[in-house]
Amino acid sequence: MTYQLDKITLFIDVGNTAVKWLFDGDYQSVAVTEFSPTLLPKAKRIFVSCVGDKMLLEGLKNTIFVESQATFNIFKSAYKNADELGVDRFLAMIATINQYPDQTRLIVDAGSALTFDLVLADGTHQGGLIMPGLGKLRRSFDQFCTESQQLHNQKLADNTSDAWACGTGQMFTSVINAQIEHYLDEFGDLVVVLSGGDSKLLALRLSHAVKLQPNLVLEGLSIYAQTLTA
Repeated sequence: MTYQLDKITLFIDVGNTAVKWLFDGDYQSVAVTEFSPTLLPKAKRIFVSCVGDKMLLEGLKNTIFVESQATFNIFKSAYKNADELGVDRFLAMIATINQYPDQTRLIVDAGSALTFDLVLADGTHQGGLIMPGLGKLRRSFDQFCTESQQLHNQKLADNTSDAWACGTGQMFTSVINAQIEHYLDEFGDLVVVLSGGDSKLLALRLSHAVKLQPNLVLEGLSIYAQTLTA
C-alpha cells in the first residue's frame, strides 16, 4: 500500500518477537533480541504501536504511544472496555476500513498470537478471537517442543518430530480455514486480510483467497497519524 508519507515521521510497531518500522515508504523489521534504537532513522515525530516491551524505545523523544479507542472515524469497537483491545488489532482494523471501504472484513493476524477480528462494512467491530500462535502451539508440550517455522505438505509423518510439526501445522491452518468458511457462509461477500509474522508462510496453505499484508499494523498507524494531524 502507498500513502502520502512525509520524511519527518517514523512509525514503529513493537511486538512480542519483532520490532518493525516504516519511514519514508521503507519497511524494516528485526527480531526483538537484535533491536537497538540506534537502528532507527532520525525523525522529528514518532508514532508507536506497542504490545511488547516499551523499554526497547527508552530515550526516544517526540514519541506518541497510540492506544485503542472506542471509536475512530467510522470504526466502533465491540469491546465494552476499549482499552482492553490490543492496539495492534485496533490499528489493523483502522487500516482495513480505509483500504477496503464498504466491505465486510475479516482480519487474521498470525503472529505470537493468532487473532481474528470481524468488521462490518459500516465500520462496526463485531468482536474477535485470540488463540495461540504457531510458535506457541509448537512449544506447548516440552517433550515435543520444536522451533520449526515450516508448514509441511505431508498429511502423515513417520517420526515423532515431524508428526508434531505436521499435526500442529494442520491444526493451525484448519482453524483459520474453518473461521473463514464460517464468516463466508454468514456474510457471503467478505474480504479476508492476513497479517502477522507467519502470514507469508500461511498464505499459500489456506483454502481461501486472502489479501496478504504483513505490515498491516504499520499501515494502520500511518492512517491513524495522518487523520490525527490533518
